[in-house]
Amino acid sequence: MHSKRSRLPIARSTSRAPCNRPNPLTSKLRPVSCPVPGKGWNVPVGMPCRAKGSTAMTAVERTDVGGLATPYPLSAEHVRQYRENGHVHLRDVCTKSEVAEYREVLKSVTTERFAGASKMCDRPEDDFSRVFMQTFNLREADERAARFIQSPRFGKIAADLMGVDAVRIYYDKAMFKEPESWITPWHQDGPHWPLHSDHVLTMWIPLVDATIDMGPPRFASGTHSCRILGPRGIHSESESFFHDYIRANRIPVLEEEIPAGDATLHSHWVVHGARANTSGRIREALGITFYEDGMVVDDSACSAENRPVIDANLGNRRPGQRADHPRNQVVFARSWTVL
Repeated sequence: MHSKRSRLPIARSTSRAPCNRPNPLTSKLRPVSCPVPGKGWNVPVGMPCRAKGSTAMTAVERTDVGGLATPYPLSAEHVRQYRENGHVHLRDVCTKSEVAEYREVLKSVTTERFAGASKMCDRPEDDFSRVFMQTFNLREADERAARFIQSPRFGKIAADLMGVDAVRIYYDKAMFKEPESWITPWHQDGPHWPLHSDHVLTMWIPLVDATIDMGPPRFASGTHSCRILGPRGIHSESESFFHDYIRANRIPVLEEEIPAGDATLHSHWVVHGARANTSGRIREALGITFYEDGMVVDDSACSAENRPVIDANLGNRRPGQRADHPRNQVVFARSWTVL
């Protein structure tokens, strides 16, 4: 759903001040229930669950989920950072052996789809592959990729950060930023997705150590609280607008190296981007976008000229219909058995 535009950036000033809207991620959310290390999934007191050995589900029909069953010890500080800043960096979400095991599968599926791509210097200047090569829904192409992407470990992290009971996958996407690629323009994801909610986030997982010169994601902290701030899409105009907006309002920007095995998670409202890859190495990364189960397709944040938005990633569900297509699997629900 990314636009294809011209070179970046275009200088333009703005005097728009930060909004005073209450932070949607810190208000009226119940406390997170974190797992006790080594004790499996922790279902909060009062939440429905089924007895071990039972085949009856109490709330959500459990689908076939992947490996990585050991829960991540998310802390209250992690939750606070995500809800206040709109993003958080989590250390050691995957072990080195887990990354090594699944990287080859994910890379194989990705490079197979990229076969035949032209050299960077031969690509049109308005082609988004100048920013990074992307391919969607690797989990549907390989069962081993699905085991990684549909991991309940990842799903529970997303559910706990957002303070919801169950999450589905919107889509997964490989993002391979090649040497000499351009910057990833400043942008917001939310305004061009038909999921108008505060409970949508993306987990960004590097498959190799993402050093600063490779272009790891950078985030304008706190910008998620205003929801739609500027131009929709990802292009030179969004880069120019948000560059000036961040400077004019002295918004703190976080950019740091992200080792393989770590992950960042960000709200789809937060302004984010990445510098160019000047490292001489490919920045291999995977993004997985989660949303709260029970959500209805809502394209009200999308441009009027693009409505209605019928998204194949949501099984072509129309606005007003529940976003519960079988391809959008539930990957974590608190009603599941305590492991």
